Amino acid sequence: MADSPPTAPSALKSYARTSALAVALGSGVSHWLAHRHPVRRILMLHGVGGSTMPPGDFHRMLAWLKQRYAIVPLDLMVREILDGVPAPAGAGRSQLAITFDDGLCNQYRIARPILEQLEIPATIFVCPGLVDARQWMWNHEARARLKRLSNEGLMECAQTLNSPAHHLEGFIAWMKTLSLPQRQHAQDVLRDCTPRFVPIPAEHEAYDMMSWDEVRACDHGCLTIGSHTLTHPILPTLTEDEIQHELQDSRERLETELGRRVDLFCYPNGSTDERVRKVARSIYRAAVTTEEGMVSAEVDPMAIPRIPVTSHLPLLAWRMHRPWA
Repeated sequence: MADSPPTAPSALKSYARTSALAVALGSGVSHWLAHRHPVRRILMLHGVGGSTMPPGDFHRMLAWLKQRYAIVPLDLMVREILDGVPAPAGAGRSQLAITFDDGLCNQYRIARPILEQLEIPATIFVCPGLVDARQWMWNHEARARLKRLSNEGLMECAQTLNSPAHHLEGFIAWMKTLSLPQRQHAQDVLRDCTPRFVPIPAEHEAYDMMSWDEVRACDHGCLTIGSHTLTHPILPTLTEDEIQHELQDSRERLETELGRRVDLFCYPNGSTDERVRKVARSIYRAAVTTEEGMVSAEVDPMAIPRIPVTSHLPLLAWRMHRPWA
């Protein structure tokens, strides 16, 4: 009988890591490590539903977190940070805030009922210009269109644009480096390359934006809306006037629709620089990034780190101690 083929080293490494994380969760080690020091934490989520964050996993994750952390509104956490209030410490007392980027319809349709059922506060960062236009974020549209292209079609599109990237995610990453007019031109070329593009139901579920009625419903009770720019550009690629427009007009548009002050902000893609932070500081009280980390007492309120969420509970438990895991 022939010997079985050896297991690939990468598969063995993945299995060992998964096993170690499960042991750390089951034994309480992850929980103990997370509560050793008095720090605050902010979780970062995007879409809910689909294979990456099924509704059942989302519910289980929130219930697990609620048993172990004091989940507070982001506004309260920011207020205490600015007032110099020490972070509470210990199991069940360590502060945690929940945030969602982008203002996707699935956040209203799937996440909102679960959050309300569990009475868990959360902040959803919205792009009001995209709500007005009922338009996807540019990177979502680009990704969906690129998936329709064959390898040859993608190569031809890349050559037309003089893009050095000839694969999907590399193409998106390249587009993020372009100035606003250059990126808009690239979008036009990509649309020309995919004239028969029609979103499939799964793409609508993943990428559709909330309506204003849905946004207002997510600014009620335990839920709060924050600003995510008007149209989700990569801010460091913009001119200073464009940065000012995206940040100031986003706040004003949200305040008009919600009838209240909106002074919490989230950088699209987490991309920022000194120019962007200077403008953000003049308009908003605080801003969160995609930088992975916990919130220390010395944190810059305009560059607050977060912890990326995963539906794999052992890994999430470990990230509460090591956010970059």
